Formats: sequence, structure tokens, C-alpha cells
Amino acid sequence: MPVPGMMTLGLILLCSALGGCMTSGDKGADGIDRAAGGEPTFMQQTYMTMDTRCRQVKRPTAVLTQKPQHGTVRMLTRKAKAVYGPGPHQHCDGKIGNALAFEYTSNSDYRGRDSFEVRVRYSDGEIRHGRYEVEVR
Repeated sequence: MPVPGMMTLGLILLCSALGGCMTSGDKGADGIDRAAGGEPTFMQQTYMTMDTRCRQVKRPTAVLTQKPQHGTVRMLTRKAKAVYGPGPHQHCDGKIGNALAFEYTSNSDYRGRDSFEVRVRYSDGEIRHGRYEVEVR
């Protein structure tokens, strides 16, 4: 079953019955990604899809629905580890696959909080929304 709304730090990979997944890495307890001012930084949360045999399926696509106010975002492919919760894809835990990743770069002179939002579309038509919070130091 899809998970609605925004995802926060500390979530494990969540997948629909078709294997549309969202991963998240080790963010702080406050759920905020950390970035150095002006330095490209990959956000921890990524999106991927595997079939029931843990084989890579077409990577999801995305659009920025809210741009950051103090920087830029690039959408790239990056390797990520699947960590599934209970369900039909749990046996894929630890498998590496190509994931949709977001790289944030703040304006070089900016320090403070920023955020952006995305809409992710899986090849089966499923849509998920994500929000990223960034602390620029």
C-alpha cells in the first residue's frame, strides 16, 4: 500500500505491492539533511523500484513542485541500498539498485534552513510526494 504525504527521516524503505520504493539514509534525529554552504550534497532519501526477484526496474522520475529558496536541486541516478519493511519485497533488504536521488547545492553565501518538494512517478503510474528539509552550515 502506498504511503501518503511527506516522508521523514528514520523511515525505512517503503514499498507498494509492485515494488515502488523510497529509501532513506541516516539523517539526524530531527529529520533534517545537513549541507555545507555552496557544496553539492546528496539528500539521504532516494526512490527506486525492484521486482519480486529483487531485479532493478525502471527508475522513477520526478519533478520539483517547490524549489528551494536559497539553492538549486539536481535529479540524478545514484546507487542505494534497499531496506524493506514487512511485505512482499522484504527479501530484497540490502540489495543495491539505481535510485532517483536529489543533489542540493545552496547559494555559496547562504547559511540556515532551506527546503524543497518533489513529486515522484513510478513506471506503474504510482505517484508519491516528498519534502526535503536542509540545514546549511
